[in-house]
Amino acid sequence: MGRNSLRFKLIVLLLIATIAPIVTTMLVTNLYTKQSVKQNAIRESTNLLSQSKLNLINYMNQLNDLTFSMYKNPSFIKLMDLGFTGYEAEPEIYNLMQSIALNKDVYQVYMSFDHRAEGDPLSYLLFNMKKTQQYTVTAPPYPGLKPGSYDSALETTHWSHDYGMSSFSYYAPRQVLTIHRALYRVPSMEALGNLSVDIRLDTLEEMMKQLLSEKEDVYLLDANGNVVYSSAPGAPDGRKLNAPWADRLLNLADDEGSLEDKSSIHMYERIETPFFQWYLVKTIPYEQLYRGARELTQIQFAILAVLLVVVVALTLWITVRFTRPVKQLIGYINKIQTGQLDVDIQVDSKDEIGILARRFRTMMETINHLIMQEYKLHLANKTNQLRALQAQINPHFLYNSLQSIGTLALQHSAPKIYQLLNALAKMMRYSMNTQESVVPLRKELDHIRAYMELQIQRFEDELTVRYHIEEETLDIFIPKMTLQPLVENYFKHGFDPREHPGELTIISRSSLSSEEPYFEIIVENNGRSMSEEEWLRLSKQLAGAAVDDATEHGNAGSETEGSIGLLNVKTRLSLYYNEKAHLFVESKEPCGFQVTLLIPKGEHAS
Repeated sequence: MGRNSLRFKLIVLLLIATIAPIVTTMLVTNLYTKQSVKQNAIRESTNLLSQSKLNLINYMNQLNDLTFSMYKNPSFIKLMDLGFTGYEAEPEIYNLMQSIALNKDVYQVYMSFDHRAEGDPLSYLLFNMKKTQQYTVTAPPYPGLKPGSYDSALETTHWSHDYGMSSFSYYAPRQVLTIHRALYRVPSMEALGNLSVDIRLDTLEEMMKQLLSEKEDVYLLDANGNVVYSSAPGAPDGRKLNAPWADRLLNLADDEGSLEDKSSIHMYERIETPFFQWYLVKTIPYEQLYRGARELTQIQFAILAVLLVVVVALTLWITVRFTRPVKQLIGYINKIQTGQLDVDIQVDSKDEIGILARRFRTMMETINHLIMQEYKLHLANKTNQLRALQAQINPHFLYNSLQSIGTLALQHSAPKIYQLLNALAKMMRYSMNTQESVVPLRKELDHIRAYMELQIQRFEDELTVRYHIEEETLDIFIPKMTLQPLVENYFKHGFDPREHPGELTIISRSSLSSEEPYFEIIVENNGRSMSEEEWLRLSKQLAGAAVDDATEHGNAGSETEGSIGLLNVKTRLSLYYNEKAHLFVESKEPCGFQVTLLIPKGEHAS
């Protein structure tokens, strides 16, 4: 089955017509589903992030208020009176630190007094309700604290340490957040020392896990891009996150939105408070985001596979069913092409193919009948040709006889008789030459002059013939015997010497009116005119260029035996010049008739 066969084209067309809409629908549905899933995920995650943002702000504000609450503690007020010195000061310091450490999220509390009224600087560390103290050694203040301000500073996630308390039996370190605050004597702003509270990440982790679904990750980044918390394994807590989307995030001006890269979509919320600025980010991998759409696509492909099997089976059945009669007909045509014209064409289909086969069978029967007729006609023509060859002696005999009579007329001093016989002989020789079907206008005019010489002798002073021939037109080729019927019609149907003397004019020239390059050949006379009805009928026949047995009216003459007729001239010109030559008739007033031939320049009669 070649690619050019009807069956192959039909199979391809049906497969495209059925599969293309299904595949297109699947692609559009998959695209729409993915877009819808993405929008829903962004909307839901944005809502979750907004709620988590509020929870984080409340939680961190509570921890911040916890560190500030010591200014309201009676122990701190008493310590300011004691000057943070003496044996009575240490129990009050312990009570103050213990009030802060009672919060379940507090990992350890560190206090340092750098400006005591008496004695060296003193540091205290409370861990698991166990207190230790050390003189002369205090940790340096956190760089983020603003001098002369009650504002606290938040140190991002880091590993816990003992603040230089070498005598303290310290447990294994863990990751913590630290809130640092400067201590001042109230109401003055006299600096007393520093307070640092390490916060466990357990509560923060629980809050972040509420945002997560399968294979999703959540990040808390500070203003510098350092990781405060991350659910992703291997994330560098406390250090800068090395990810392209994180760098882009820090440069965004919007407080919320989303970022996309090749593998994931990242929704974010900016969290700003007086003592910290964080970015809450939720990351959803495309693999997880589009899992539902991917499963739907797999189901669709499974359905498509089943449909393909059904469609291919139906397509093959339909194409075989509808193309089998065509292949049978092609087989019959191939046999006919080898010469078996009597093939019995049997196609039982009732559809258009069956009708075509039956019409083809009828056509072949007609062709066979015509071939038999043509064969018989061919035999008859052979016989007629033989008889025609045998009879050719007769016109030659007549021509030779005319030459002998002309010679005898000269011998008896009758040159006029010789001249007329010579003209008649020229006409016979011109008409007997069957080798030429197309001749120059020069030869055609010579023939017309010989014919007119006989007519002038016949009518004497009752006939005048004029020739207006341009030299350049003499070499144009026209079908032989084109002008003869135009001139002959005048004497058959238009010339009556009893009414008035006859006038016949033959003109050949380049076209004067037509925009196309034509030669004009005009034959006009002063014979009887046609009525308007006759002229319209003849013009309609000539426009159809049909040669039939219809009667030509008026000066045009009639289609009789021995006459070629105007329709015949029109048809031959059209055939010879490929529909580019034209013939027009015109009836003149008060009498006369004109035939105009337009022969295209540069065209050669074939």
